[in-house]
Parts: sequence; structure tokens; C-alpha cells
Amino acid sequence: MSKKTIVITGCSSGFGRVSALEMAKRGWHVFATVRKEADQADLIAEAARLGCKENLTPLLCDITQTEQVAALAQAVKEQLTAMQASSLDALLNNAGTATGGPIELVSLDDMRALFEINVIAHVDVIQHFLPLLKEARGTIVNVSSVSGRIATPVTGVYAASKFALEAISDALRVELAPFGVHVVLIEPSSSPTNIWKTSIQRAIQHMEPHRDGPYGPLLNLAERTAARSSKQGFPPQLFADTLVRILDSRQPRPRYIVPRDAVLPVLLRRFLPDRLWDRMVRRTMKW
Repeated sequence: MSKKTIVITGCSSGFGRVSALEMAKRGWHVFATVRKEADQADLIAEAARLGCKENLTPLLCDITQTEQVAALAQAVKEQLTAMQASSLDALLNNAGTATGGPIELVSLDDMRALFEINVIAHVDVIQHFLPLLKEARGTIVNVSSVSGRIATPVTGVYAASKFALEAISDALRVELAPFGVHVVLIEPSSSPTNIWKTSIQRAIQHMEPHRDGPYGPLLNLAERTAARSSKQGFPPQLFADTLVRILDSRQPRPRYIVPRDAVLPVLLRRFLPDRLWDRMVRRTMKW
């Protein structure tokens, strides 16, 4: 039996890195994208330490650059041929970024960049790899967020990008069903991956003149929340374990919330009237 194969984007750190190493340890051949040569070398070194270096192929790719995505797809196809494989079993669309702040103050350039990587680039990657995935009747796993179900103050723009990815995944799941390709969403809540800490710090630098204005309390809250989420939340390994469950399943569910107890706010948002939800959010945020 040929070795199973997966492409994972955004493997420099966080969920992507942990997932790439976990799948390699389990005997899958992992094509892991990173953006820097230093991250490429570091990932190889870690795989060697874990004894799974032969199962990992780190590839340089900025998925917002379509010519690089095309080159990535071609490189994977060539390596699959060399491995005497003709198809791709899975794709984990993990690469992403975040930005935050009151919508009135968010830079439109930051918003465009956010949608470029969190939405447009994911579609680009899917389109390039679908021929290989169809041959394997494989699985596409898109990384959304609990924010793909719930939009709150300060995270509205980020949530909008994840809402968009959820819509695309819902449509794609039905469109690809006749081809035997599964489309699954993972919706993680807070985890110590630093995505929010670094993104909030970068975004709020441009909002500093508003620190003493009406939005000051929200900006301060955003920074505190981002700092807390970078230290608390579920361990990234739980994300990788969820990916394993999905790929081991013959009929995976359309959505997996991680951790499971994060489903509570999703259910509250779904069933509470909008005005009651808004009051609850304002009371919680003291806004």
C-alpha cells in the first residue's frame, strides 16, 4: 500500500507545524509549506529529532502569490510521481493571519491583506490541488475559527474572513460530493499560538492616536485579550489530534469545534435573539 499524502500550508509555527510533525510521525508523507528558509531548516531539524524526517518535505511558498501556488502544485505533483503515487489524499488549508480593532479604525489595506490570505489564497490552493484530490477521493480541511460563527467587537474583520471561508466550504462540500471529496471545517477557539498577540500589536500601532478617545477601552481590552489568548487556551496538539480523527474517518463531520466545550458560545449565539446577545456581549465587555 502506498504511503498516504497531505499538503499542509502555514507550517512555520502553531497548528500547521504541530500537524505536519504529527502526520509525519504517523507515516503520512507531508508536503509542508513555509515562507522562510530558516523555518524550512528548523522544521527539517525537528522532524529529524522525532525520527520522521523521511516523511516530511518542507516547501517554500507564499500562498498569496498565485505563481508560487502553481509552482507548489507542480512540485508536489512531481514528487508524487517520484513516489509512484498519482494522487493527493488530503489538504489542510491552515495558513492564515488575524487583525483586530474597531471597524471604523481598521486600515482597508490590512483588511484586504487579511482576506487575501484567509480567503482568496485558500481558494487558489484548493483550485490547484483539486485534480490530485479528486483522483484520491480525498479530504479538504479548511481552518476556520469559532469566529467563523460569532462576530464580536474588535474581531469583526477577522470574523468576516472566517464567515467567508465557512460559506465557501459549505458550497464546496456539496459541489465536490459527486467526486467523493470531503470538505471539512475545523473551528478552533483560543490557543497559545501567538497569532492574535502579534496581529493585535501590529494593528493597534496604527490606532494609537485613538487610545485616549472613545475607542480607548476597546483597544485596551483587545490587547489584554490577545495577550491572554497567547498564554491560555487549548494545546495545539489537540488540533493535530482532531485532524487525525478527521482523516481516519470514512465519513467526517462537516465541522469540528476545538475544544468541544467551545460549542457553548456558538449555541448561545445561534439561539439567543440578537438584541439579547448584543446586551450580553456589551455587559461582558463593559462597553
